[in-house]
Amino acid sequence: MFESLIDTFKRFFKFSGRADRKEFWIWALTMLAISVLMVGIMAVIAINFGNTNNPVAQGIFSAIITVFGIFWIVMFLPSLAVSVRRLRDAAVSPWLLLIPAILCIATFLVLFDRGLSNMDGNPPHYSDFVTFLLAAVTAITGIIFFVFFCKPSKK
Repeated sequence: MFESLIDTFKRFFKFSGRADRKEFWIWALTMLAISVLMVGIMAVIAINFGNTNNPVAQGIFSAIITVFGIFWIVMFLPSLAVSVRRLRDAAVSPWLLLIPAILCIATFLVLFDRGLSNMDGNPPHYSDFVTFLLAAVTAITGIIFFVFFCKPSKK
């Protein structure tokens, strides 16, 4: 298991070649476990100190959010590289990764707009239906890519 993670780190910026299912899923599940751990720590802090003005708790919460953000910024390229290599190994065009990227950006923009609209009291620019439709298409795309990532190697 650790050998596969080390191998993925060795090919940090390598978008050529192939990644078998084991390499991809060990990487993906490790990233998921780290994310769940960080979100769990943030949830415990928010639940215990959320309604107080405790500067220590707020500082710890801000530090964890900062570490989480830096972690995902640093892990973006290796995650993208192993995803590209995995899709290539499964005989799927890696350019298809642009679809979920565009959907994630669109979802973020719609939710960000809704949040800003709620802050100033104006109605959101997008209806609930558009928000639901975008979330549904993003979820369906995620399921399709899950299937792509599970496909056997085409050597």
